[in-house]
Amino acid sequence: MRTYGRGPTLNLRINEMLHMYKITHSLKMLTLAFLPFSLTLFAQQPAAQLTPAEKKLVIDSISRKLADVYVYPEAAQKMIAALSAKYSNGDYNAITDPSRFAGKLAADLADVSKDRHVNITFDPAWVQASKKALSKKDSLELLNRDFPNARADNFGFRKVAILDGNVGYINLTKFYDPGMGGETAASAMSFLQHIDALIIDLRQNDGGRGDMVQLIASYFFDPDPVMIVDIYSRTGDQHRQDWTLPYVPGKRMTDKPLYLLTGPATFSAAESFVYFLKNRKRATLVGQTTGGGAHPVHHSMLTDRFTIFIPFARPIDPVTKTDWEGAGVAPHIAVPEKEALVVAHMTSLEGLLKDPAENRNAAWALASLKAQVHPVVVPDALLKSYAGSYAGGTRVLTFEKGKMYIQRNGEPRYELVPVSSDTFSIAEMPYLRIKMNLQNGKTTGLERQYNDGSILKDLRDK
Repeated sequence: MRTYGRGPTLNLRINEMLHMYKITHSLKMLTLAFLPFSLTLFAQQPAAQLTPAEKKLVIDSISRKLADVYVYPEAAQKMIAALSAKYSNGDYNAITDPSRFAGKLAADLADVSKDRHVNITFDPAWVQASKKALSKKDSLELLNRDFPNARADNFGFRKVAILDGNVGYINLTKFYDPGMGGETAASAMSFLQHIDALIIDLRQNDGGRGDMVQLIASYFFDPDPVMIVDIYSRTGDQHRQDWTLPYVPGKRMTDKPLYLLTGPATFSAAESFVYFLKNRKRATLVGQTTGGGAHPVHHSMLTDRFTIFIPFARPIDPVTKTDWEGAGVAPHIAVPEKEALVVAHMTSLEGLLKDPAENRNAAWALASLKAQVHPVVVPDALLKSYAGSYAGGTRVLTFEKGKMYIQRNGEPRYELVPVSSDTFSIAEMPYLRIKMNLQNGKTTGLERQYNDGSILKDLRDK
């Protein structure tokens, strides 16, 4: 993996390898809500109260870090001045709890910078681990502290499924280190290799690792690398670039329609992913505008008990020549985020209908989906006329409280959901529909229609 610069120790290099969008969900929510308490992941004992000297030491250390590292020097000076003024005015005098102090500092910095990646944490355990990280093993363990639940989270792949109409679905909640989650990513993409379209749900994805962005994005392009982003780092006045990969495990999906679900919680690395694919006209975004956090961050020590997440660089998209900081990424199809999945599913099926080879499968699924979104109302009188026994009592249709049910040979009965006035689906059997046959206004039988095109007919018993 590419690094961000030079450092005298392996520990520093590993910290620099915390990629441009490494920020945890708890950290993001803290900055968003300006909570009065800082993230304290590893504290086991009640923390000693702050002294005036320690407060001054923390603020001085923050000021030095901002002056030396923060991506925009002018904004850094404004944050430094704001902290200095608040300290001089006694705004922090009454605070003795270190977690509350860290939360207050983080909120004050964010209030000035509007940068949702800036954060201060009270985390003495992380500081001590950082000091002791002299070997490669130690440094990698320190790196993984920022992603403590990776395995339990299935490395971000919370759900992988095939929706009706052969549309793939991935609920991806974080971009984890591909060194840990790369096999899971490859397995997910392999499972979906025969789909006709793909939906990736990023509505609750708050970011993570840029190298996982590279890996997943690469599946949607040819092997010839495409630049994802140019990253400018203020330290050393350096540029580096991320590109799609010339090799990925398994089959690429270069010709598959791609839909990305977004919302206000879509943040950081997730925004990099959608921004890149949107600007290359490779995906359709459905949902709401994303959170607006673009800056890469370093996680480093301030004092023996406090740490800082500090943005040190900015991404530059080769197409737009800018980024999404503060603005977020707008969707192509703007809908409330809770409706994004069904809208994307319907849109993908409508797109597949343009391909005659996939017409039957997509049309079948689309009809059922539309009936779910816009329920078909069938008059009770017509439904009652369908009730009866069919095929020598093999199948029985009943009407009860405005709904139709079907039961076969005394087995459990299933609700019939109207797709039209005479055709019904069964939620438990998405491959089957029941169509009523009428002649001269009277029900003469039913058809069992299957999604492979086959039809079986049952006459109504007399």
